[in-house]
Amino acid sequence: MPRGLPKATVLESLRLAATLVPPGSAHLTHGRDPLHCRALLAALESRYGGRPVLVRGLRGRVLLIMSKRDVLRVLARDDPAYTPVLEQHAFELPIDVLRPRFIEIAAQEAAELSGGVVDHARLDACWRRVARRCVYGDGAARDEELTRLLEDLTRAGRWRARRRQEILSGRYDTRVIDHLRRAEPGSLAGLIAETPENESRGLMQAAYWLMGLGSTAPGLTQTLALLAAHPAHRKAARADHDHLRACLREGLRLWPPVPVLSRVTTTETDWYGTTLPTGTTVLVPVAAHQRSPRLPYANTFAPEIWIDGTAADEWWAMSGCDGLRLMLAVGTAFLGGILRTSRPKPIGRLLSPHRPLPHAIDLTRLRVSMRPLRRDPAQG
Repeated sequence: MPRGLPKATVLESLRLAATLVPPGSAHLTHGRDPLHCRALLAALESRYGGRPVLVRGLRGRVLLIMSKRDVLRVLARDDPAYTPVLEQHAFELPIDVLRPRFIEIAAQEAAELSGGVVDHARLDACWRRVARRCVYGDGAARDEELTRLLEDLTRAGRWRARRRQEILSGRYDTRVIDHLRRAEPGSLAGLIAETPENESRGLMQAAYWLMGLGSTAPGLTQTLALLAAHPAHRKAARADHDHLRACLREGLRLWPPVPVLSRVTTTETDWYGTTLPTGTTVLVPVAAHQRSPRLPYANTFAPEIWIDGTAADEWWAMSGCDGLRLMLAVGTAFLGGILRTSRPKPIGRLLSPHRPLPHAIDLTRLRVSMRPLRRDPAQG
């Protein structure tokens, strides 16, 4: 095998850009579906012997990871050479101490979805309230403008609209500083106030967590719709917290809210004889691997794989960082709060258990009807 990294052709780079959902985008982006690029990824893997491939991106060359061995190198928690993009300017906080309070908030807000029709817009609004309370405290619960500003700021950054980004950043920072200074106990803002770090670092850390929690909303909508369409799993999830958590992980596997994991190198790195400079973007197309045809459960709702060890050897099933585990705990509490008082029933047959699940999901089409739960939980 020749030394050095292969370089994708212009056509291959364009095809990848047209199919891979960029980090930070919603799973379903017009004209893009990460699962439809599996054939292209398989062709690249075969052509280049499974080695990482240098692809032309909007901001220079990026490294596309193909094999499990290389993925494990990039995602290794004990290797500081590869840092998640959103964590480049974050600092360590003992965030897990807030777990009980975050779980309490999630369960409280879930009561808002106990009746009527729940679609993604309604669930998302409720979950955003959870995120604001967790990050900035109860005083930020109704500050919907804060969420909109952060979304617009993130979008402007992706579009490289620098002037608009500067304007939005000023508005966002002004709004957030008041929430941070209030430093409510039991919130991330309160925890930041107890650290010796400066105010600007606190702004970035809070924004990171607000985005991270917010990105969980699609997975919650998907999981609720899946539970509505699968009565046996719904019944098991209501009775068993571990099964409910497995259902959430399965909803995230089927349609991951972040289909492409992104890392940035913090030092020069050597790949097969090629030295990449500090600041190189490294991409892992996780969605294509989670629905790989080699997996017998690829296109089915199979929460049991997270319980019986089936997924234990898959790199994409690694437990992840402390932040991810906290988000799973809070998300599970949110779903548990919904199931505690209501029984979701599917509207439509988009996620029927009698046929393979779609590769891409349109969140606007997911709707469930919430019916009051009978006194006997065995009714499911």
